[in-house]
Amino acid sequence: MRGKLLLALVIGAWVAGTPFMWMVATRNFQVVERVLAEPPAGFEEAVRPLPPENVRAALRYQASTVNRLFFEGWGWTQLLLAAALVGLAWASGQGTAFRTVAVVCALIALFLQLYVVPETIRLGELMDFDRNAGDVAATFWRLHHTYTGLDLLKFFLLIGCGAVLVRKG
Repeated sequence: MRGKLLLALVIGAWVAGTPFMWMVATRNFQVVERVLAEPPAGFEEAVRPLPPENVRAALRYQASTVNRLFFEGWGWTQLLLAAALVGLAWASGQGTAFRTVAVVCALIALFLQLYVVPETIRLGELMDFDRNAGDVAATFWRLHHTYTGLDLLKFFLLIGCGAVLVRKG
């Protein structure tokens, strides 16, 4: 019983963290647009010497930097959750299908953290202040979509694991 409870806790943490990170990624860039559209007191005076396109580029760079930091940290956190999920799936006597899905989720997290995230970060940094990074941008967006698709798949697989636990009681 304790193993299933811990398993539910790990799945719940992973499922809860995933949409939180989706929100962080999009909100950071929305904040840039909101600050530019409705600058807080003192902001316009502080950035007055800079051309508007430079202010926007600097704010977007800051948002990108925060996203990179969060996604790198979240990736390592996911690997810890993945190890716990796989270990607990075996320790609590889950069936072959459940254990297979746990391993698939772990492999997705591993691939994202060891290849997709670092490469996306590297390409994103190349694009930060280069408006003519066409080939780099195409590869960046391909990796970004790969991350999104695999993350969504992992999210639904984890929800499925949680549903199996709830049904079994």
